Amino acid sequence: MALTANREVDHYIDQELRSFQVAAATNIYKGALVGLTSGGYARPLTAGDAFVGVAYEATDNLTGASGEISVRVYTLGDFGLTLAGATITDLGRPVFASADDTLTFVGAGNSCVGVVQDFITTNEIVLRIDPQGSRIKTVQHAVEDLAAGADIAARAVHAFQHDGFIVAARVVNQATAAVGIDNSNTCSVTLAIDAGTVVTETFDATTTFPVANASKDIGLVGNTHAAAGNILTLTVTNGATSDPGPFVVEVDYV
Repeated sequence: MALTANREVDHYIDQELRSFQVAAATNIYKGALVGLTSGGYARPLTAGDAFVGVAYEATDNLTGASGEISVRVYTLGDFGLTLAGATITDLGRPVFASADDTLTFVGAGNSCVGVVQDFITTNEIVLRIDPQGSRIKTVQHAVEDLAAGADIAARAVHAFQHDGFIVAARVVNQATAAVGIDNSNTCSVTLAIDAGTVVTETFDATTTFPVANASKDIGLVGNTHAAAGNILTLTVTNGATSDPGPFVVEVDYV
C-alpha cells in the first residue's frame, strides 16, 4: 500500500560499525573474526559461518541467553593479520577463515572474509574484509543427460576476461539418481584452464555421485589463479555403465 503521510526512517550514517546480538554462552574477543550461527546470533567465527566482520570490542555473554547483549563489529576496512604462507604474489587473492583467528587460502568448508589488499612481510597481510562476499562470482554449465559410457572431452565453459582465482567447484544433480557408477565404472569430472588441471574428482562406490537435487564439491580447489584470457574447460569421463544423468557444474571465482 502506498504512503499517505510523511514518515521518519532510521538513517545509518556510520557504515563502519554494526551491532549483532550475541549467541548464548559465548565470549567474543576484541579483534576476533565474527560469524553468525544458523539462528542469526554472533559468535567467534567457525568454519562455514556467514562472516559479518571484525570485533570492535570484547563481549562476554558466557552466562547470558542468546540476544541478551550485543557486540559491535567492523563491517568494512583493512586489517593487518597473519596468513600462513602468504607472499607478495598473493595481492588480490581471496581469503577465507577456518576460525576466529585463522586465515587461509583454502575455500572448501571455510568462510569467505575478503581479499589480500597489501603484503606486509612473509605470512603477514593487509586483509580488506568483505562480509557480503560480493566479489565471488559463479560460472554455471548444464551438462546434458549423457548416455552410459559417453564422455565430454575438454569442453570450453568459460573465458576469463580478467585475472581471477578459482576458489570452489561442485556438481549439482538435476532430479535423477545416477546409475551404474561403481569402482569398475567410474565417473570422472575434471576442470582445467590453459595452465593445467584445476581440480578433478572421480566418483565411484565410495565417493558417490550426489543424489537427486543435491550437490557435492569437486575435490579440493586450491585457490587457483586464472589469467585474463584463460579458458575454463570441463572433461567428463564415464565408465561403460556409468550414467550420472543431467547435472550442473558450478565454479566459484573471485
